[in-house]
Amino acid sequence: MKLVHDTEAMCKRLGKALHLEMFRRVWAAQSETGTTADSEWVIVYRTAQGFCCMYHGVAVEFGEMLDVQLWSEEMEVETYFIGL
Repeated sequence: MKLVHDTEAMCKRLGKALHLEMFRRVWAAQSETGTTADSEWVIVYRTAQGFCCMYHGVAVEFGEMLDVQLWSEEMEVETYFIGL
């Protein structure tokens, strides 16, 4: 019984850390309006020297937040920031 409780607690913690509730709300809103997002999502995280993300299996590094924003517009991807 304790294992089930611990697993549920871990799932809640992960959901909170990854902001899964936000994704659920966005997905529900898109389902209601009938719109779908054609762009990809890229997880961008903070490093000691700037920002980094994985895009199609290749690490992409950025010096500043502006670089990330410009790159995401050029590549037509949505960014999800972790560790800011």
